[in-house]
Amino acid sequence: MRRKILIIVSRVMRIVIVSCVIALVFNSFSPKGIPLITRYRKITIRGNELKVPIFIVNSDRNFDNKNRQFGFAMHPAEEINLKDAFKCFANGTAIFIDTRTSDRYRLGHIPGAISLPIEELSFEEFSLENLGLDQKIVTYCDGEECSESIDLALYLEEIGFSNIYFFISGWQEWKNAGYQSSEGDKP
Repeated sequence: MRRKILIIVSRVMRIVIVSCVIALVFNSFSPKGIPLITRYRKITIRGNELKVPIFIVNSDRNFDNKNRQFGFAMHPAEEINLKDAFKCFANGTAIFIDTRTSDRYRLGHIPGAISLPIEELSFEEFSLENLGLDQKIVTYCDGEECSESIDLALYLEEIGFSNIYFFISGWQEWKNAGYQSSEGDKP
């Protein structure tokens, strides 16, 4: 009886090992293969350096140098403060994207901001075709407790946008500063 159990365990182990080898080989040759070691890069939030995984693998991307494919300087998505965010707003040099829910957007938002609730976002259907990849974009949400603006900023950078900022203090700091706001569904 013991011998039969050992034979069964031995065969199961062989099947598991062969299956793992086949899976690893298939994964390495698949265009949609999953990396075995997650690549990451560093971003700074409130003076603290954090490691953030890179989910979209594009061998043409280089986050530290010039992107040869598009011909403009690349930089990691970075934090923008209230003063600089307002300067971008006043000069009209950036597109603002509000990542909060549609209901919160209707109650108040930065004038001209595009509503793009990250929880409703389908990345397969996501498109900002009318924006150039070097367009300055500022993402924001409710405030420091909300990380959706960071998530969207990093995603936009990974798909090729090169001038991305996240306004971590977001709507709360903007509203508390008494800056102009809009209500309703329209930007």
